[in-house]
Amino acid sequence: MTIVSAPERSPILRTLRIGLHLMFALLLALGLVRAFLPGDGVSAPPMHHRLLVIFLVAVLALVYVLGTSREYRRYRSDTSATGNLPTSTGTAAPKLMVWGWLAVITLLWLVLLIFSPAFVWVAFPLMFLYLYLLGTISGVIAVVLLWAATWVLPWWDAVRATGPQFPEIASILGPGIGAVLAVLVSAAYRHLLDQALHHQRVAAALRAAQTDLAATEHRAGQLEERERLAREIHDTLAQGFSSILLLSRAASQHQLADPTRQALDTIEETASANLTEAREFVRHLATADPATSLATELEQLTARYETELAVRHQPLSTLLRWEGEKSPAELTKTMRSAVLRTVQVALGNVAAHAQATQAVITVGIWQEELTVDIFDDGVGFTVPETFQPGFSATTQPHDGDRHTGYGLYGLQQRLNTLKGTLTVESAPGEGTVLAARIPLTSAAPLSAQSQEIL
Repeated sequence: MTIVSAPERSPILRTLRIGLHLMFALLLALGLVRAFLPGDGVSAPPMHHRLLVIFLVAVLALVYVLGTSREYRRYRSDTSATGNLPTSTGTAAPKLMVWGWLAVITLLWLVLLIFSPAFVWVAFPLMFLYLYLLGTISGVIAVVLLWAATWVLPWWDAVRATGPQFPEIASILGPGIGAVLAVLVSAAYRHLLDQALHHQRVAAALRAAQTDLAATEHRAGQLEERERLAREIHDTLAQGFSSILLLSRAASQHQLADPTRQALDTIEETASANLTEAREFVRHLATADPATSLATELEQLTARYETELAVRHQPLSTLLRWEGEKSPAELTKTMRSAVLRTVQVALGNVAAHAQATQAVITVGIWQEELTVDIFDDGVGFTVPETFQPGFSATTQPHDGDRHTGYGLYGLQQRLNTLKGTLTVESAPGEGTVLAARIPLTSAAPLSAQSQEIL
């Protein structure tokens, strides 16, 4: 599993996060000081009033610290346990807790604002919290309501104290400008967060590709060494046993004494048995198990896509099934390559466009035909009459660096060279089925070509 570090560990994002908490603490402390030291012409509040304000400030600070620390611990725990980066508040229970926490700190702030307009500036860090936790639309609505509270409550308090009057323009424009800045800064933070997520996904995909490349090179080295050993055994031991066998058979054609003939028979039997063993050993070394090789490659391919999609918060479950009357060991190298490329193109489209949660891959090896069927429960698409270069199985704009629109067209051309066919059945909202059919022109198993090595 690829573990992706939390994006807030980047210096800029960490600084913004810490700055938000410091701004909340400083503005809350400033409001407390100004509430106790009113301006000229304003009498100081009574003692019980002060004590109540201190209590509310302490409760607000405690609730804020508990909520932010719990959210951060949950974030770190989810990231460390799954390797995925949470993009929302999670399931229904955490969402309710977040809404409840926001409601409590907002209610406490409103009560403090009623006691003293000095706490009006605490609205700005609250705006950032709403924008971060609730998303763009809900967050902007909450910001508008907070902005309204910053001037409506102090104006109403003044109306009750001195009579009807119009609210001051500065008391409206000041918080309004702050609200606009909060929205812009929050948008910039989300953009930086998206960029951090993108770079982490690219890095995770690169590490997975490097791991696959190292494994492929390792397997290639193993196969090369096996073939070298097979050639060495063929050219030395096997050839030597063949020569001994031929010489013993030639010598047995002459008139020989019984003890000598018995010795030649023993030599011939021993050489023949060892030659058979050498041939089996050479055949085993020179020919990797095609069934295991193809199955392993398909399993590694599906595991790689599952890992990549998990990093992108699009979990995909794949199921690989085998059907038919023949074994994968009977497929030629060309047929095995066709199966692998068909599955690769299908899973590539699933990863890029389908938004699927499940994919089922069925490989059927029959007497006269090879079939590969891939089903996914994704969003589907409108299938064109013919696939052309540049076609994309989605109605949304795609990233030119990732999707060239050549996969299905290239796969169709590959299957045409094998006299095969490609059929795609799909509709928007109904998933996709990709079916490849390739005739097996030779029923002889590939391993039969290795039977006569010498």
